[in-house]
Amino acid sequence: MKKRLLGILMIMVMTVSLLSGCSKSGSGTKDSKPADSNSVGTAAETTADETSNGPKKYDDVKLKMLICWNGGFKTASDQYNNEVAEKIREKTGVTVEFEGIMMSETEKLNLLFASGDMPDMINAPYWGGNGGETAVIKKAGTEGRLLPIEDLLPNYPNLANAYDIGVVSQSYLENDLDYKYFGGHRYILPQETPGDDNGVTNWAYGVFVRGDVPAALGIDPKSIKTKDDMYNFMVKAKEHGFKDVNGNDCIVATTYHNGWDSSGYSINFADKKFSNYRKQADGTYTFLALTDDWVNRDLFTWKLVNQGLLDVECFKQTDAQADEKVGNGTALFASAQYGSVINSTKLTGLYSSHPELRYIPVGPMTYKDGQPLVQLEQNGRAGSPAIIFPTSCSNIEAALTYLDYVNSEEGARLCQYGIEGDTYAMNSDGKPRLNSEILARKAAGDSSVDDELREKGIGYILGRTLQADKRFTWWGENNAGDADAAPPEMVEYKQARPVERVSGYPLEGLVINYENYDKVKKFAFEGTTMTDYEQRAYFADTEEEARAILKEYQNYLLTQENGIFKDYLKYVTECAASRDDVLD
Repeated sequence: MKKRLLGILMIMVMTVSLLSGCSKSGSGTKDSKPADSNSVGTAAETTADETSNGPKKYDDVKLKMLICWNGGFKTASDQYNNEVAEKIREKTGVTVEFEGIMMSETEKLNLLFASGDMPDMINAPYWGGNGGETAVIKKAGTEGRLLPIEDLLPNYPNLANAYDIGVVSQSYLENDLDYKYFGGHRYILPQETPGDDNGVTNWAYGVFVRGDVPAALGIDPKSIKTKDDMYNFMVKAKEHGFKDVNGNDCIVATTYHNGWDSSGYSINFADKKFSNYRKQADGTYTFLALTDDWVNRDLFTWKLVNQGLLDVECFKQTDAQADEKVGNGTALFASAQYGSVINSTKLTGLYSSHPELRYIPVGPMTYKDGQPLVQLEQNGRAGSPAIIFPTSCSNIEAALTYLDYVNSEEGARLCQYGIEGDTYAMNSDGKPRLNSEILARKAAGDSSVDDELREKGIGYILGRTLQADKRFTWWGENNAGDADAAPPEMVEYKQARPVERVSGYPLEGLVINYENYDKVKKFAFEGTTMTDYEQRAYFADTEEEARAILKEYQNYLLTQENGIFKDYLKYVTECAASRDDVLD
């Protein structure tokens, strides 16, 4: 009996000891360390209060993110010790270091997955559909080369709404984010999406002309509405003999990387449509590249190239080369996003030293039917930049913790404005505003202030990690300084070419259900075949030769796989009539 009682007492003592040990483990301090800070899913222990009020704290986890956008990516020279990185590390215990690329995004992704030498995270284009980067990423997901995140996201409140309709569109969700061959997994974290109506980004696409050009020619740039207006304007600019800021001869018009966005010069050929399919007089649908409008639009580009109006290098150049041409005023016209054009002039100092040479908007131009151009958007983004997590990711939960924090109001404010009392202060409305000295330098076009802020960690982190954008709702401005120092020409242009959101289901989201769609997409939508034909046409010696090349491409579409494209177009017509909310 005594032995039995003694045994019971020993068990009770051991139980109390174990319970005591569990209690101590669960109340870890900020100095608590995980067994292995680099192992997947291991967080430093936190109290319940810490867990409910903020992200888990890791023990100095270091992660790498590749920024897969051609043109490189500017960061602080010290990505670990700058002020913003240190503050993020205080909150999360995680540091992410970023690296850019100077090559094709698709080629880089293919190289990464072929070699297996991959970073912890990749930020890349994921525009949806089956071409370019999207196809590579979808293939990686179906082959098990990416980590699924659907079970983890509910633990990260600032990322959990990534898939809400309005943040992303219904078609993007169904066809790309929840791609049918992903087996129910979610591998893609969409970015730069609208967190609310204020978060819809106006990209301010258009054609922009050096400010002294219309003044010298006596042309009101706002009067340029059609392709003929644009052509005549460019011809007169060429004939005038303008020089750049260094006294060199000018080129008439250019773009940014790989011809982005040469379509701005010919936008007057376009319809106000979402899809690449066009309804014909008999009610059937055809593919845009099979229409006379497509041929004529490319022939207009041929004319610009042939007559020395459009930069022959623009279809192969990098953003850095474009920055030099625009930044020195060597190109009289540039087609892209206005922000890219303005930034090029700030990089060289042209914006502040020669305000008369600042690029100003042309038009905006109109659609083919005369309607004014708008930025047509679905309810929620229909394609976006995205973050993916290769199976090489050393700590997926630490990565998500980092992203969750920088997408919180506190973390985003830190990344965008820096340290309160140093680079910004809260105004009377409780909104962060950059210090007056910084704002004055920004307003004057002093690009060195951005370099100085970047060295502190400001700007570059949020630029490639922002998810559902609520910045305007939080702070009354999308970018630091917008409310006080945004270029007035940018503000005016966004009003002239506004965002127009439309609800509905795009035709492209339905046609992918065609029974032989994989065959069709391989020859019609994947790769660079159409671009190759177009660029061959642009550099043809005669218009007849250019037209023949474009017609050759149309014949190519209609004859592949025993002419299956004709049957596919019958299916497109059926899809267009299948529901009332189709956006064609």
